[in-house]
Amino acid sequence: MASVAETPDEAEGGRNGYRVPAVEKALDVLEFMASSAETLTQTEIAAALGRSIHEIYRILLLLEKRGYIFRTQSDRFRLSLKLFELAHMHPPVNRLVECALPVMRELTANADQSCHLVVREGRSALVVLQIDSPLPMRYSVALGSHFPILETSSGAVLLAHSNRAERERIIERIVAAGEGQGTRAEIEARLNEVARLGYEMRASLAVEACTNISMPVRDHTGAVIAALTVPLLPQKAARFDQQTVFERTQAAAEKISAALGWGEATSSLRADPERRDYPFSD
Repeated sequence: MASVAETPDEAEGGRNGYRVPAVEKALDVLEFMASSAETLTQTEIAAALGRSIHEIYRILLLLEKRGYIFRTQSDRFRLSLKLFELAHMHPPVNRLVECALPVMRELTANADQSCHLVVREGRSALVVLQIDSPLPMRYSVALGSHFPILETSSGAVLLAHSNRAERERIIERIVAAGEGQGTRAEIEARLNEVARLGYEMRASLAVEACTNISMPVRDHTGAVIAALTVPLLPQKAARFDQQTVFERTQAAAEKISAALGWGEATSSLRADPERRDYPFSD
């Protein structure tokens, strides 16, 4: 049987580290475009990635054909929602959203506040579900938004409930990148307090006069796989005080967790966080 010769890139990468240049280029383009809030020209993308216009042109044609990007009338490019749609086809996310949707709709009606559901994606907090308050004035976050993990109470809840090794690894990266809120000691103290309480309720770091109420959502093993957060915005039309909203948010998080299979029969897993796997992390 004839053998297939390794390319130089493959030989350099080793048996378990083969490089695939075309795929790497496509991923570079997608990741760069995802980090930009503006539409981009072919020239801008090529310059930012240090690639030739010819290389980028072929990648853009393929990504456009497969529906990952759109070309505007002014010949600029932007991402489509296909990546977001693919993420929601992933069974753990799909199941989570399915269980959370009716509970979150009930919560907004009974709290007069918006709420959103967040999972961790690397060092970011990703909003996978958003339900608006029934009141005319409301505060909400955009579905699919990414935030630095410690800029949000959702992220703090998720990170605080990660296993020790993963938590340390993420904190190390955050500190090295200068993305943390405070010193390493302050970050550790915040996360330890969240882990002790089981939730975070604090003034928003991003929006004045808004109080974040963030609760963990557990799967059938007891792993915290998401955070349910209400950004409480005080206003005269709201019927419920902060304590009531807190209690109803806590009950909603428990209800979602129960729908995912978490209950008294599996509560012994709380004592062994090292057994938990986080299905949405990197």
